[in-house]
Amino acid sequence: MKITDSTTIMKKFSLALVRSLLLLLPVFTFVPAQSPEAAATADTYDFQIANGVKTIHRRVQGNEVVAVQIYLRGGTRNTNEKNSGIETLMLEVAGQGTKNFSKSQINRELARMGTIIDSAGGFDYSVVAMRCVRQNFERSWRILEDILLNPLFDEKDVALARDQIVNGLRQQNDNPESQVALLSSNMLFRAHPYFNPPSGTVETMSRLTAADLKAHHSTILEGSRMLVVIVGDINKEDIRQKIETGFGRLRKGSYAIEPMPEFANAAKSEFEIVDKPVATNYIRGTFATPPLNHPDYPALSVSINILQQLFFQEVRVKRNLTYGADATLLSNSANSGYISVTTPKPNEAIRVMFDQIDFLRRQILLKEPLRMIVGGFLTQYYQKLETNDAQAARLAEYELLGGGWRRLQSWIDEVNKVTPEDIQRVTRKYLKNFHFAAIGNPAQFDRDLFSSR
Repeated sequence: MKITDSTTIMKKFSLALVRSLLLLLPVFTFVPAQSPEAAATADTYDFQIANGVKTIHRRVQGNEVVAVQIYLRGGTRNTNEKNSGIETLMLEVAGQGTKNFSKSQINRELARMGTIIDSAGGFDYSVVAMRCVRQNFERSWRILEDILLNPLFDEKDVALARDQIVNGLRQQNDNPESQVALLSSNMLFRAHPYFNPPSGTVETMSRLTAADLKAHHSTILEGSRMLVVIVGDINKEDIRQKIETGFGRLRKGSYAIEPMPEFANAAKSEFEIVDKPVATNYIRGTFATPPLNHPDYPALSVSINILQQLFFQEVRVKRNLTYGADATLLSNSANSGYISVTTPKPNEAIRVMFDQIDFLRRQILLKEPLRMIVGGFLTQYYQKLETNDAQAARLAEYELLGGGWRRLQSWIDEVNKVTPEDIQRVTRKYLKNFHFAAIGNPAQFDRDLFSSR
């Protein structure tokens, strides 16, 4: 369906802006009444064993790939300013050798089977993820289970992994994009658990020892913290037997989910710049947003999606001020979003970006064009869930942060119910109080402009 009538797009649009948006909008596919997520939900179930370990299983028949993701709740609240990054290092070293599998054996068997096991620390949880083909699930699961339950934490492996992570942390400031992202986020995260990064710092990571990892592992590995998500064509009884046999002996623990505190630094705008000679200026403005389980999250998701398109058209295509302007909404427990741009003309680019935000704050979309935009947004959403890994991650995200995995379908219904007034309201409510960090030449920046919103 090609959109040709500018009067049906938005009220009070200038003709030039209408044409810009028309060129930008893709040919949208409308979402069917029975969405893919609704169909998948019928094949998804959960169960919890006696010690609190919860498992979500989505059976995808006719697919030979099995995705397994095991989550440990808590994230940065499991650490402090002295040991931040410990879970990232702990899970990295856990895969380097276990009670029943040597390091060389793990590497050799995973390579032979084509199985991938990886891990990561996060603000709200840590995860160990495995992807394998169904015929190798039994052996792959056995290795994964031993990595979680019986890591050796050999001193040499700890030292090697620690040094590699430290070297990576030292190089963060060599990459302007990474540096500006960290600076901007930390401005909002001051006096908050998120200020202790999941990847650690050079100082905290350098101090961690094998004994520290062993102690943290013994503390963190308990049933009440653990969530297992499996997407693949595996028998229900087989999964339950594996969970009960492998993880049923863990102590239950007393972990309780508590609301993450809000950002104390959210209600003001800030601007900081690092004077560094770079080919182009790097800019990122972080702002506080509602979390995934908040009623405003669906409308803000659509609003950010519209803003992404406006930035692309107005900043990059129309004015050629950048090769990268973006708006992103995250999904953490204490949530945030950001706008970013790389440009040789920072003041001009930010003014245009502010104009697009002001446009959404002032104008109201017509219902029919918004329905088409939502249809395109959900089409992109479904496309991102084509792999078993992506489906497992989304199920876990909603279980851990979004009010439960079953809310996936209700969230989609909520997106379809977003109104033009909702778009205007959430834009006014949340697209403000930016914590801007920049890397470049300070003489090119108008501080008052960047601190004005």
